[in-house]
Amino acid sequence: MALLSEGDRPRQVGEALKLLHAQGVIDGVEVDRGAPRPYAVKLVSGIVRMNEDEAAMFALGAAVGAFGGAARKAL
Repeated sequence: MALLSEGDRPRQVGEALKLLHAQGVIDGVEVDRGAPRPYAVKLVSGIVRMNEDEAAMFALGAAVGAFGGAARKAL
């Protein structure tokens, strides 16, 4: 079983953001495929709208920020 879908980057980005929401790293996420900035991420500071590239980089940074310390302690 793959954690993320293969070959469909928009779906992968959406799934990554949903996983961050499930872990409590972000407060919410909405995806509106028809919008110019389809990813709306809800944070403490408000809602941030992003395009696919921005959302992918945000997801990577949020995951490293949230779980990087725990991963280093496990080593």
